[in-house]
Amino acid sequence: MAGKDFYKTLGVDKQATADEIKKAYRRKARQYHPDVKPDDKAAEKKFKEVNAAYEVLGDEKKRREFDTYGEGFQQRAGGGRGFPGGQAGGFDFSDLFGGAGGGGGCGARNFSSRGGQGDPSDIFANLFGGGGFQQGARQAPGPQRGGNAEHQVEIEFAEAVRGTDLKLRVDNQTVNVKVPPGTVNEARLRLKGKGHPGTNHGPAGDLILTIKVRPDSVFTMQGRDLFCQVEVPMTTALLGGKIEVPTFSGKAMLKIQEGAQNGQKMRLRGKGVQASGAKSGDQIVELKIVLPSALPPEARKLVEELDQLLK
Repeated sequence: MAGKDFYKTLGVDKQATADEIKKAYRRKARQYHPDVKPDDKAAEKKFKEVNAAYEVLGDEKKRREFDTYGEGFQQRAGGGRGFPGGQAGGFDFSDLFGGAGGGGGCGARNFSSRGGQGDPSDIFANLFGGGGFQQGARQAPGPQRGGNAEHQVEIEFAEAVRGTDLKLRVDNQTVNVKVPPGTVNEARLRLKGKGHPGTNHGPAGDLILTIKVRPDSVFTMQGRDLFCQVEVPMTTALLGGKIEVPTFSGKAMLKIQEGAQNGQKMRLRGKGVQASGAKSGDQIVELKIVLPSALPPEARKLVEELDQLLK
């Protein structure tokens, strides 16, 4: 490290505070740590340089020595990786991670728990979630959660309204799925622990299931309400009466008031989506007044008379 600019290595200027230096070191250590960049010799070299820089700049006394003597700092130190008095690797990990301190630098293995010091590999295990660092070697990573799996399934409109149970085959496993009543098109269901398996005894990811609902020729759904359109003869719209309306629980009779208008909406209470523990939706019926395509002479005469009366 002779002749190295430790400030440049950490990416800070000479006026940086101790806290700024510590934060810069954390960023660099995470960036080049062997658990993040395995088998990357260049990253491993940078990681060692970053640790060496922090060993100096993270210590107030050593930093003053470096600021005073610059490139001659290591030669003046008289051996032992460039630290005053020839001490090899006086880096204190407790200053950075709040754990037990440790002499010997990032590559040292001579740590004694009886002396209140800890193995730096344990510290990096806490930082990176397992897999401590040794100089020139990597330990096996700890348990890793599996990734989420994406799957798409198509159901009938009636199944979406009433709810249904599905049995799917995803990633060589059988998955039972309960589709709740009122499931709309493009709804996404998350099944915990049904995704890709984890590694090293880690938990499995989740299964994200996208529901495609086939359209129905009569009904559409909005929230818990069902919508449909029914034809009403002109005479029924004028005089009033009853018409038969399809619902998901069978046929229903709908009373039409005289003078009903085309496009008018009427509500059948409780005839929408039925769900346990929740209020049932309604069915909204839109009236479509149907006019005759042609009138016989007698009917035409009556309509003309009606037209005169209404003027």
